[in-house]
Amino acid sequence: MDKTAVKRTGYTASTPKHYLINAGAIYKNLTWNPTGGQDSAGQWEGELLGATAGGNKVTVEVNYRVIEIDGALTPAVGQKIIESQTAKIETNVKELTAENIRLSINGEIKEADGTTAPTGYKVISGKSKLENTDYIENLGIVGTMSGTNDPIIVIIDNALCTSGLDFETKDNDEAVIAMTFEAHADEDKIDDLSLPCRIYFPNIV
Repeated sequence: MDKTAVKRTGYTASTPKHYLINAGAIYKNLTWNPTGGQDSAGQWEGELLGATAGGNKVTVEVNYRVIEIDGALTPAVGQKIIESQTAKIETNVKELTAENIRLSINGEIKEADGTTAPTGYKVISGKSKLENTDYIENLGIVGTMSGTNDPIIVIIDNALCTSGLDFETKDNDEAVIAMTFEAHADEDKIDDLSLPCRIYFPNIV
């Protein structure tokens, strides 16, 4: 980056193009289809989690361990190593579906049998064991940058809802389920130590 004379504000002519605006949308199993879209230009495809309220939150944390050396009384370059990395997406789901409730408790859905419960209902219950199939392949938040029509996308791999089910009902209001999804590494990438999270940032002219 070319150096410029110092200013008293960080605002430049390109600043208005770099705002991350609005809440965005949450998708399950978000993938890029290079042959889809208009004129085969490609497009992102996924399954909407549902309508949200109150915004969404992305958190990426990198934890460092300091290698202690006798006589080194101040932090030094090269003396920190990455100990762990985590990523999570927090969302407030207002569109209640049987699947969203199931996701929140990592449970299972069965159709009512007409004997113990009336037909036309789904019965959602918890499970005694967490299985690999309970992890969502990936979960992504699709947002909007002010300077482009292309989305900014954050994807976490092997997402699992770890927040449980907690909601309130009130008059003149709608229930919202707060859901926290955490990223997990694939079994064959444990030794890699890389973060199971990616950020796709569009080029802004």
